Amino acid sequence: MLVIPAIDVLDGRCVRLRQGEYGDATLYEDDPADAARRFLDAGAARIHVVDLDAARGLPMTESANAVARVVALCAGMGCEVQVGGGIRSVEAALSWLRMGVSIVVLGSVAARDPDVAIGICEAAGGRVLLGLDVRRGVAQVQGWTEDGASAVELVTSWRDWRAEGLVYTDTTRDGLMTGPDLDGLRTYCELYTGPVFMSGGISSLAEIAACADAGAAGVVVGKALYEGRIDLTAALHPVANTAR
Repeated sequence: MLVIPAIDVLDGRCVRLRQGEYGDATLYEDDPADAARRFLDAGAARIHVVDLDAARGLPMTESANAVARVVALCAGMGCEVQVGGGIRSVEAALSWLRMGVSIVVLGSVAARDPDVAIGICEAAGGRVLLGLDVRRGVAQVQGWTEDGASAVELVTSWRDWRAEGLVYTDTTRDGLMTGPDLDGLRTYCELYTGPVFMSGGISSLAEIAACADAGAAGVVVGKALYEGRIDLTAALHPVANTAR
């Protein structure tokens, strides 16, 4: 199972949000690349990066430049990086892939515009993860500021898409370190039948193991790393040589 540290970028800086609320952000690094260096030093094989400004539809900002710096750093160190936030066209996806991104994460476009999303999956050669951001059974879009379709309906419709898997986040737990939604994880693993990565609420090594037991191909861990609740080296050690 893959343990993937997360870097969320807002106004060009590394932050963590509580339940996706933009007005409730905790600053951890002025330069997100500093967080990436720590994760690389710990042995991360992949890093998850989100442009929060792009996710809510803002035009090109300093956040995009900060994400590009993280991508360049990871590529130079041989570390995979998956990038999400505002990727809603073939052009945008291919631009990131040409820059050195390993996998693009599609959220709003996958939930709202399947024809465009399928086109991105094909153009990207399947180097795509589908972002399933859920609040009480309903998909969240536009940077988690709007409701979308039923999560169950979306996952069912995504099964035949050319993608590497999906990332499931329970937005009510994200940034709270209250534990992952294992029941939801099991449900979406069964519905999707492909690799499912768990995100949101993870706060301990035991919870990472529980996600693996529930069927996760990997976990995305954020605040627990920044707050020192999880040691990344310890988290990576038992799974460093096993991928999904």
